[in-house]
Amino acid sequence: MNQSEIPSKFTANSIINYIAQEHSISKKQAKDILDSLFDVIEKGIFSGNRVPLGNIGKIYAHRKPATKERKGINPATRETITIKAKPATNVPKFTFSKNFKEKVKQSS
Repeated sequence: MNQSEIPSKFTANSIINYIAQEHSISKKQAKDILDSLFDVIEKGIFSGNRVPLGNIGKIYAHRKPATKERKGINPATRETITIKAKPATNVPKFTFSKNFKEKVKQSS
């Protein structure tokens, strides 16, 4: 593998260029590989799995429970308002690994 220069700005194109240079492949091949990676991650999440992202952590869909209708106070007018009920929904979640958290702490 080549020692490619890390991009100064992280965009889709700069990441594709980095991968292409690092592995001596065309930009189209690098883009196809990256698209395949994101596709399999998305499929894993939608099928209910926690998908590992290298040593960084895991990404998954979390079921946020429904909330009941309730009373609240408008902070600006101090008027009592009714806050509508919300249905249960799936939301994306990411959990960082312990090792990654430690590396981030050490880098600061």
